[in-house]
Amino acid sequence: MSNIIRCRFLRDGEPYGREYSYLTKEPVAVGDIVEADTQRGTADLVVTALNVPEAEVESFKDKLKYIVGKKPQESGENDR
Repeated sequence: MSNIIRCRFLRDGEPYGREYSYLTKEPVAVGDIVEADTQRGTADLVVTALNVPEAEVESFKDKLKYIVGKKPQESGENDR
């Protein structure tokens, strides 16, 4: 199993733009919100794919970064 995932940035809570590949040390699921360091600081991303084959990132695998981690879920009304 690969620890390479694909993510899309969030804008106003909605995924936008193209997918970016990241590495993860912790288990994540499609739809999880994760945080990653970018050139503009820490950003929220949504996981769009798991177990990306290494062959698909071979040409740039040395540039892959790890996600910071899963974003803590905010408490909602269902948590009462």
